Amino acid sequence: MRIIGGDAKGKRLFFPAGVRLRPTSDKVREALFNILAFKISGASFLDLYAGCGSVGIEAISRGAKQVVFVEKEKTHTLLIKKNLSVFPTYDAVKVFEGTALHFLKKNNDPFDIIFVDPPYADLSEEILQTLGCCNTVQRTCIIIIEHFHKKNLPDIIGDLSLLKRYRYGGTTLTFYVKN
Repeated sequence: MRIIGGDAKGKRLFFPAGVRLRPTSDKVREALFNILAFKISGASFLDLYAGCGSVGIEAISRGAKQVVFVEKEKTHTLLIKKNLSVFPTYDAVKVFEGTALHFLKKNNDPFDIIFVDPPYADLSEEILQTLGCCNTVQRTCIIIIEHFHKKNLPDIIGDLSLLKRYRYGGTTLTFYVKN
């Protein structure tokens, strides 16, 4: 797995065999960052269910000013930290070990972009409702949820409204904005 764009384009990310993760594919990551091209530079980026950190690391490479990774599995947070060694001088990064719900309920810092990629079977109404009403989501925030293409997400979630859906094979990226 490699970083596909930005300052660190082409650098390899550590992803050991046997790790139970479903990282965002290169094709989907490339499409996502092409869509976000003019919004990522200088943005604060939240990577929920970060896994190995490939999406948040891609955001760093493309100029995000701050990136927060949220991952509940200790082995995965260690993997994120190892992959962050690609950016030894980048200090606007935090790795939070805990659940996405816990982070959203205790965090008060707003983000410009929130990427949500739970295990497909774990995309719960509770996380969607929490995103729809938490302080982390500011007026100009874009929320992107990666999910299985057969999972239908509502057009409105609390204060969030559907912006657009993009499908890439079995994966859909659903974009929301705050009303």
